[in-house]
Amino acid sequence: MACVLAPAVGPAACRNPGDPLGPERFYTVRAPAAGVRSAPAGSVLADPLEVVVTDSLGVPKRGVVVRFRVVSGRGGAVLDSLVPTDAGGVAVTRVRLGAERDTVVVLGAIPGREEVGARFVLVGTAAARIDALRPAAAVGGDTIEVVGAGLARPGVPPVVLVGASRARVVGVQGDTVLRVVVPPCVAAGAAPVTVQAGAVATAPASLGIGESSRPLALQQLEATTVAGADAAGCVWLPGDGARYLLFPQLASTEDRSPARPFALAHDFVAAADPAAAVESAPPAGTTPAHAAFTRVLRAAEWRLAREGIAAESEALAREARVRRPTAAGDLAPLSGNLVPEPPAVGSERTFRVLSRLDGSAYANAASRLRYAGQSVLIYEDRAAPEPVTDAAVQRLGDLLDRTLHPLDVETFGAESDVDGNGRVIVLLTPIVNGLTTREQCGNEGFVRGFFFGADLGTRNQNSNRAEILYALVPDAAGTRSCPHTTSDVMRALPSTFMHEFQHMISFNQHVLVRRGVEEITWLNEGLSHMAEEIGGRLFERRYPPPLNRPFSAQILPDSAIPFYRGDIDNALLYLASPSATSLSAFQELGTLEERGASWLFLRWLVAQRGESILARLVQSPRTGRANVEEVAGEPFPALFADFVVALSADSVIGLPRTRVPARYRFGATSLRRLLTQALNRDSRWPIPVRFGPVGGTALSATLVPGSWAAFDVSVPRGRPGALRLTTADGAPFGAGAEAQLGILRLSP
Repeated sequence: MACVLAPAVGPAACRNPGDPLGPERFYTVRAPAAGVRSAPAGSVLADPLEVVVTDSLGVPKRGVVVRFRVVSGRGGAVLDSLVPTDAGGVAVTRVRLGAERDTVVVLGAIPGREEVGARFVLVGTAAARIDALRPAAAVGGDTIEVVGAGLARPGVPPVVLVGASRARVVGVQGDTVLRVVVPPCVAAGAAPVTVQAGAVATAPASLGIGESSRPLALQQLEATTVAGADAAGCVWLPGDGARYLLFPQLASTEDRSPARPFALAHDFVAAADPAAAVESAPPAGTTPAHAAFTRVLRAAEWRLAREGIAAESEALAREARVRRPTAAGDLAPLSGNLVPEPPAVGSERTFRVLSRLDGSAYANAASRLRYAGQSVLIYEDRAAPEPVTDAAVQRLGDLLDRTLHPLDVETFGAESDVDGNGRVIVLLTPIVNGLTTREQCGNEGFVRGFFFGADLGTRNQNSNRAEILYALVPDAAGTRSCPHTTSDVMRALPSTFMHEFQHMISFNQHVLVRRGVEEITWLNEGLSHMAEEIGGRLFERRYPPPLNRPFSAQILPDSAIPFYRGDIDNALLYLASPSATSLSAFQELGTLEERGASWLFLRWLVAQRGESILARLVQSPRTGRANVEEVAGEPFPALFADFVVALSADSVIGLPRTRVPARYRFGATSLRRLLTQALNRDSRWPIPVRFGPVGGTALSATLVPGSWAAFDVSVPRGRPGALRLTTADGAPFGAGAEAQLGILRLSP
């Protein structure tokens, strides 16, 4: 496509006279940080590539899609090639350099206008390497030094493999020396040693392995994980009377499959004092009606993604721009800075709303606009049994529009704007209440609200062709389903908005912008539950102790509790049944327990990498496990193993949290305290820790993919204790199960 330069606004500005968006459209694409950048060959650049898109007046443009691509050099890869600009007109991506030392040039430009994009020159320096192993021979349990260059990256723990087994890293000196403990059970002979630091992997170095292994030498609150067939071999713990928690686990992310029996053979004794374990567990949860309904929505959205909803949404947005000229005579951008005036409060609009849980029927909702903000419109169905007061609607609207909408966007990314109005519609309608009967509401729960991707396209004849979230209404008399008071609904709607708006943002980022498929369910739901917590964290920062707390010992301010309540309840259910609950292989749209698992996993990941990791997970062309591994820079089994240890190690009774390694903590607040005290009720720590019989008898239970169990044992003084994790018949687990055995030392 030809591009006419506009000298008045610089060499990176361009307009296309044939552009249907308007012949007067000028955009400048520039890179704020110029200069040559370098990184080890094979690594991901530490800093992202960033461009800023502005119009002819220098105003940043939001929602403009920038394409990044490698235009010269060998082997470089852009991790996210299609990126929409944010409210500041900024689009960012990350680049992995090729395995060979080379110079790579990356272009960031508006599609069709590549002639005037911003260029980045990236130089691959010497790749990460191992120069020496000191000593060059060892047995399992020995500590060795790995010496080389580029062996560690800031903020990303290095992963050292000896053969196929993960070694325990006990010391890091810059990026040149790692002190590691050789894992047990590595077969005698020459074993390859490799180091992975983020996305960088070294060539292997050879370590001579002797015939026997030493007992694992762990200090108090240190942990290690033995993976695969090695866990069925020769794991030994020293005979010093120490107490351990053992975590057999399956790190597989395969589809849900029947529970697999396992055996954990040992010759220890049960722990004498179960103080660090838990006392009792709450009852198991059930699949709520909301999950069943969400299954229908997500299945339909997967079909839409494959049938081309991205093109439909693009066409809708183009029509909206043509329909909505700005006061200046220009045409409003997809999600631009010039937001058109909203409809008048009191104006009416009829929406089509899903009216059955199975997705088979729709109903009309003749509605009146109650609130009009810069980012949010609130409509209320005229059939609402108890219309919300003007004051309540104003408070809700101001919270969503001025606080929660920008918070979700800042945390996860931008939503689409197919109708060109620059706003998200929230529809309060009793049709949502009526999705469940009174009986279902009591037995299976109810639907608080939902987002449906079909509203962003044209294929579905019931599409509202707008960004819209649906929510229930007050109905204290229970005329449509179970009763919901006005105060209950007003407390629930902010967290519901945060949850469902994340789904809308994710759909835009994965499906509409990058033309892929929706995020995998376990990660998508986990991110939406994290969105709820992000809302709660805002009020924690706004009201530090003792503000907004009726009691001096109250952990959370009252305003934060509604955002946390559901997540804490789900987490307690998960921890009560971890061996039957999968983190990464949900039953359909996820039980309450599974949602608790995904929230806790992402909560731990945020504690390790910071909140910015949430945006990188959403603004990604990848999904599920591949997405997590790319963004976190670690293999999923390593993340899962340390997450499992952290669930217990974060807050051991009688030990200060300052002694717990950061890798095994859930941020600043004790996990035990948050889950058991934050809701101002007496909740007991639910992890069911099992105690093994005395002497040699195998412990046994079952696991599903993505789950774990906990056993509390002590090693008798005077003789080492042996461990073997196998299938029920004593054979090693197959590689597909990704069986692992985590070991945490509790006593000094």
